[in-house]
Amino acid sequence: MKFHLIQSDNKNLITGYDLNWVEVNQARHYSSFIVTPNQLLLDWPVKKIKDINENSFAAIESLEVEIILLGTGSIQEHLKPSLLEYFSKKNIAIEAMNNQSACRTYNILANEERKVMLALML
Repeated sequence: MKFHLIQSDNKNLITGYDLNWVEVNQARHYSSFIVTPNQLLLDWPVKKIKDINENSFAAIESLEVEIILLGTGSIQEHLKPSLLEYFSKKNIAIEAMNNQSACRTYNILANEERKVMLALML
């Protein structure tokens, strides 16, 4: 699916996706990555939800995100309760959903100037 959104204020936005790739600002990516409105971190080593632990987001600790959208691939999978508790203690909301839903939700929140991060497993 292609989005027809106008990139505003030089934000990183999702401009298209398919089952095997996601475009950020018209650049196609085929492996897991993390994106915020201001940063793009390629080659995130997480490929499956079972690989996620408290250190999986260490690279973004300084980004002051309030919301993490976790794209779990073509189907929605859920995080372990201990990880939900970990993020809750840090006052960070984390929501797991399929990649397509995560991409759409990220664009909405990024355009609302929210402190959002999208972590996609591809």
